[in-house]
This record gives sequence, C-alpha cells and structure tokens, in this order.
Amino acid sequence: MSLYPGDRGGVHSLGGGGPVGGAAVVLRDRPVAPRAVVADAATGSCADTVRSILDTALLAEQLAVAFYYGGLTSPAVLRTGGLGGASADPNNPGLPPSGNPHHVRYLQAALDAEAKHAAQLIQAGATARHTHFYFPAGIFSRRGTSVSPNSFLGLLERLESLQVSLYTTASAQFLHLRRPDLAVQAAQIMGVEAEHRSLGRIIAAILPPNNLTLESPPMTCVAEAEAALQPFLTGRRYLFASDATHATALPSPAQIARVVGKYGTRRLKRFL
Repeated sequence: MSLYPGDRGGVHSLGGGGPVGGAAVVLRDRPVAPRAVVADAATGSCADTVRSILDTALLAEQLAVAFYYGGLTSPAVLRTGGLGGASADPNNPGLPPSGNPHHVRYLQAALDAEAKHAAQLIQAGATARHTHFYFPAGIFSRRGTSVSPNSFLGLLERLESLQVSLYTTASAQFLHLRRPDLAVQAAQIMGVEAEHRSLGRIIAAILPPNNLTLESPPMTCVAEAEAALQPFLTGRRYLFASDATHATALPSPAQIARVVGKYGTRRLKRFL
C-alpha cells in the first residue's frame, strides 16, 4: 500500500500525485468501493476481532504520538515560517511575521489528543506492543507542505488520512461485532483525526483546507491498516523519496506534558 497522495475525481487516495484532499486507502492501486465494507461487515469475511481492532488503533495512535512529538522537538521543523520562526521552543514560539503561535498550538493539541486516544484504547483493552517507530530521514528535517511526501506536513496528511479511514472502518466492524459502545468511541476519535488533517492543511496554506463533501471510501477491514503501518515498525520498504530511516522512541507522559504545555485538549462529558 502506498502512502502517497493522489486525486481521484475529488476523492484523495494514497497512491499517486495530485492536489491535496481527503485520503482513501488504496489496495492494489484501486480505491476500495464503499459497498465492499457493507458486504464484508454483513458476511463477516473480515478477520477483525474486537482485540485486533483495538490493538491496530492503538498502534496508529502511538505512531501519531511519536510523529507529533518528533516534529515539535525538531528545530528544523519548528524554526520555519508559519511555526516557531526563530524559536525551537514550542512553548515560546516566535511571533509574526516569521512565527505563528496558533499553528504551533494546533500541533501541541494534536499531540495531546493522540496521547489521550491511546490511553482510552488501552483502557478499553488494547495492548501496546511497540516502543519505537521508524520515519523517513527527511520527515523531521523540513516542515514542507501537505502535498510534499517526504516532509513533516506531508506525512501528517497521510497519517491522519489513514486514521480517518481506520476509524470509519472500525466503527462499522464494532457494530458487526455487537460493540456499539466502541463503535461510538471510534466515530468520536475519527472526527478529531479529520480535524488534525484540516489543521495541517491550514498550516500548509492549502485553500480550502476543508475541501471534501464526504469522507473518502474506507478500507474493507481494519487489518489492512496494520499492513500499511508496517514500514513504520520495521524501517523497511518505505515508498518515499528516500529509503533512509531513523528510529524515534515513543515519548513518556512526562515528555509529552512538557511539550504540550498548557495547550492541550479536553474531553466533553455531554453535548449541548
């Protein structure tokens, strides 16, 4: 599975080059048809279980935690226009015209949300299996843009698009597995991941950042997401501009708290 973007008539896929948009998972270079999800959910042909879905979702969340933490602690990413400017401190970013504290706070809140998602999944029964993740060498060396594959914002676009597809599929699978409580939780998390993707596009000055009427077709089974995440676990078979990779450790809660500072997220107990 490729992690490159591509335009397919207004629906953004992970298998070619083109304008930025919402990403659909592509298998064998073809977008998954929406009806395939309905058919598999109805027949139970997926091998997904409650535990396997939770474990895959946790894997994606922990990867996102390592990714956002890596970006917020990388001077090469922060010391760019539109983020920290001359400052490499996420809690004291530079001011306009070179710096943009609001954009840095978007990333701090995203890191905080991903860490809280991971904690929720562990509470629901997910098992953590990895402490390090591999990223292409250029990811933390430049901010880039949402349509630059080998850049921080380029990978942000692709990881968040994968998570949107993962949680959309997970919600349907949880319903099939008679766990409506987890289906609701998956839908709640999916909405936040879509927000992260749009905020990444805002940082990249993509106009409009909310350019989809409907989210792209999801994957057929959640197990497909774990296959797409394998290069980040092994450091092999990257489909980016460079095959060189480096390992990034999963940060501790204390490390995350220091980087997030006071710009974290909150959980709503009820909706008005």
